[in-house]
Amino acid sequence: MRKGTHRVAAAIFALGLIAAACGSDDPGTDAPTTKAPSTDAPSTDAPMDDAAAETAAAQALVDTYMTIPTEIGVSVGPSTAVPTGKKVAWLACELPSCAEVGEDWGKITDALGWELKTINVESGSPGAGVQEAIDWGANYIAISGSPVATFAEQFDAAVAAGIKFAFAYNGEAPTDGILTSISGNDAVYAAGARMANYIIADSGAAANVLMVNIQLFPVLVAEEEGMRDTFAAGCAACTFDVLPVQIADIGVNIPSLVASFLQENPETNYVSYAFSALPIAVTAGLEAAGVPLPKQVGVDFDLTGLSEIVDGTHTAWTSNPKAYSGWVMAHAMVLDAVGDEFTERASGEELPNFILDDATVAQEIIDSSPLSNWKGPEGFAEQFLALWGVA
Repeated sequence: MRKGTHRVAAAIFALGLIAAACGSDDPGTDAPTTKAPSTDAPSTDAPMDDAAAETAAAQALVDTYMTIPTEIGVSVGPSTAVPTGKKVAWLACELPSCAEVGEDWGKITDALGWELKTINVESGSPGAGVQEAIDWGANYIAISGSPVATFAEQFDAAVAAGIKFAFAYNGEAPTDGILTSISGNDAVYAAGARMANYIIADSGAAANVLMVNIQLFPVLVAEEEGMRDTFAAGCAACTFDVLPVQIADIGVNIPSLVASFLQENPETNYVSYAFSALPIAVTAGLEAAGVPLPKQVGVDFDLTGLSEIVDGTHTAWTSNPKAYSGWVMAHAMVLDAVGDEFTERASGEELPNFILDDATVAQEIIDSSPLSNWKGPEGFAEQFLALWGVA
């Protein structure tokens, strides 16, 4: 066993997964049954071996992941007219993903007649930005990625002042002061499981996988666990390794780190990236090092993954409509502003998601928006504005 390797043993027999995915017609064993002798010739179909069964189980699930969603995840709007004059602080971190989460906040607040203050922060230490929002007198603070542990003192001060938070991608559990936490640990765990199932199906249950991850963020650890558990449950022959990296490694050290791992472990045939920025410059780095390209996949595509699907150097990515997530955060604020409970919180926080492995569709998405990403279901902004009564 290689150093740092977590070789995965199957914990749940794959035929059980097929039953879970497809339903069961087991009549039970409470009473014996009699059956007339059959005159049909006996079947000559051989039973599937374990790998074929695991592949079929994964493919049955993958088939449900490939359709692009068309509807927003909420349907209940505010019970009364939304008051104007609320103050929203958007804490914009340094990662490209934050630019997408924040790209529509101006449009949202203008439509509602609210005031917006954008505050630039470092994702690992946003406390000063939260304090600036408190001093400004914000009613609501929106932040993506940064867990409360990175600004615990300022969080407590804000909640004490009556300020409420809307989160995305930080895995916070519901508690006082948090209106919503979009795409939290459970949702990102599920995204990791989806990609693991794709890999199992695509590889014929014979994948040796390296995941590149930043384990600083609990939500990305949840994604890692979703992949690990899915391989353990559904792929006896698969292996799963993790390459931990840091934010500062993006586009700088990750290419050489991945190349070194693949040189030391040439049996690795899949590299999975925890989010969209991690594979920047990796393909070029592998080619420069003379390392054969594995199949590259990931969770949360953006221009990098989409372009490489078009080029044929990446195989598949899951979507992650980060612009849409801002609207769900705002929806929670709107409901709070009129004193309504966010009764659809569970469904609203699970973002529309699909797996993309089609180069033509990838190019269409690149051509569709300035940030070259899938923002969400077609017309989602108009659907939210109509729901709020401000269209």
